Amino acid sequence: MDLKELESRLMEEREQYQAVPVPEELKGRLEEAAGRVGKIRRLRASAVVAAAAAILILLPNTGADMAYAMGNIPVIGKLFQAVTFRDYQYESDRFNANVEVPQIVVEDLGEAEKGTENTPEAETEEPEKGASGKENGDNSGKDMEEASEADQLEETIEQVNFDIDEVTSQLIEEFQAMAEAGESYGGLEIHHETVTNDERYFTLKLSIFQSAGSGSESYKFYTIDKRSGKRIQIGDLFLEDSGYTEAISEDIKKQMKAIMAADETKVYWVDSVDTPYWNWEGIKEDQNFYLDAEGNLVVVFDEYEVAPGYMGAQEFTVERSVFEKLLKEA
Repeated sequence: MDLKELESRLMEEREQYQAVPVPEELKGRLEEAAGRVGKIRRLRASAVVAAAAAILILLPNTGADMAYAMGNIPVIGKLFQAVTFRDYQYESDRFNANVEVPQIVVEDLGEAEKGTENTPEAETEEPEKGASGKENGDNSGKDMEEASEADQLEETIEQVNFDIDEVTSQLIEEFQAMAEAGESYGGLEIHHETVTNDERYFTLKLSIFQSAGSGSESYKFYTIDKRSGKRIQIGDLFLEDSGYTEAISEDIKKQMKAIMAADETKVYWVDSVDTPYWNWEGIKEDQNFYLDAEGNLVVVFDEYEVAPGYMGAQEFTVERSVFEKLLKEA
């Protein structure tokens, strides 16, 4: 069974766990942790349950049926999830806010059962040695590498969660200052979505909508390489000097031109003679992106980045065949 299938089965089992009351001790620990994380405001009960559910996946259940079901799942690898850890809401005649603050949770699913049962023969059998005289079972080097990757992943998750907290806290503080001033109208919406969660990558999308007279829509994407444990940018996917920026940018420009040719109400800032200073030149090093289920590259632009405001935020899917030969690992 691969990790994707395992995660699917674990999600099914988690639904049964959601009916189990959250232990008071665990609930208290989660609330205490939430108080340490940020300046904002309050931890809602649903967030406690969601976070507890993520942890309870690995906790023993007293029901015999559940224990049997969990005992028959070969558990290995890590389970990545994004949970709404806390929220902020505000409503008045002229101002309103609805903010979800997510945190990435990674659960270590341990190791699958290895080898056969301990029999007298197995216990007395001498370890096989290779030509060097060292035991083939000596995996100290591999263990050290795995430990290093685990440390890297833990550090990355902490950094990402800290960044999410900083971004949302700043936006909420700006909104509160505007609401307290009581001038004009204003709104703030922040929501999250997991857009990639396969064997290799996990990507969390943070959608941000701000209004103060007019509105603006923007995104932040957090992509984590599950193998290396590092957060990656779009350039980390490609070989050095591969020309990926040109290949991907040209494909997107073709899509823009095709859309404008088919619908005269659509406008993109590409190859414009009248307003050349607005022309979009190409993707950036920190370009927003994610990989879809088919391995295609989805490039995301904030509002006003490649088109007038009425066009809103934009996404373009670049087929894998366009860039596959340029990847570090095709």
